[in-house]
Parts: sequence; C-alpha cells; structure tokens
Amino acid sequence: MADQHNIYRILVVDDEPIICELLAEVLRAPHRSIETRDNGPAALELLERNPVDLAFLDVRMPGMSGLELAQRIKEKSPATHIIICTGYYAQDVCEQAQQLHVDRIFEKPLNFGELLQIADSYTKS
Repeated sequence: MADQHNIYRILVVDDEPIICELLAEVLRAPHRSIETRDNGPAALELLERNPVDLAFLDVRMPGMSGLELAQRIKEKSPATHIIICTGYYAQDVCEQAQQLHVDRIFEKPLNFGELLQIADSYTKS
C-alpha cells in the first residue's frame, strides 16, 4: 500500500501518550510516515482519510479495544499489517488475534529494538 514514493504509513494507537511518543520516535525513518492516536474512534477517523500499511495497537483502551479496532481495520483494509501490544497477555487475546489475522503480538513492557526489526521487515524499500 506504500505510495509511489515508497513512503510507508504507520499508525500507533495507545491510550498512554508516552507509549505513542516513544514508539513513534523509535519507528521514525525517512521512508516512513508515523501517525499516533490515543483511542480507537480517533484511529478509525484517520483511517477513513488515510489508510496505513502497518498498525501498532494496544489491546486495552477505553471505548474500543485494540482487538475491535484490528477487526475494523481488517474489514476496511485487509492488506494492513497489524501488531498487537498488550500488558495483559492472555490465551483469549491470542486466540482472538489469530482469528483476526493479526501479524504479531508483543507483551509490554515493549522491546523497542524488536518492534523496530518487525517494522523494518514490513517497510524496507
């Protein structure tokens, strides 16, 4: 889905602003455009205007869970890669994520180096 100039669009959604800021900083690169949102509805509003190639989603957020957001993203854009980040790793989260064809699940605290490697594998030109 990257545009004609090979700019890959990444979305980070987490209700903790510091996580959004840190992850955006770690992922920043000349060939990437990073957007952050602190809730699911705000993320969906952005996605209506600008689809993304890769989304990092927190599981537990007020109003709309990351799994619900993942489902909505996949309905609108099946090619979008989704990485779930959670501080509440549980079997049911894994099962739901698999059903939604989520690409990866990471536990918090996040290993930013590992997340960067994963992002690189999806967004290298």
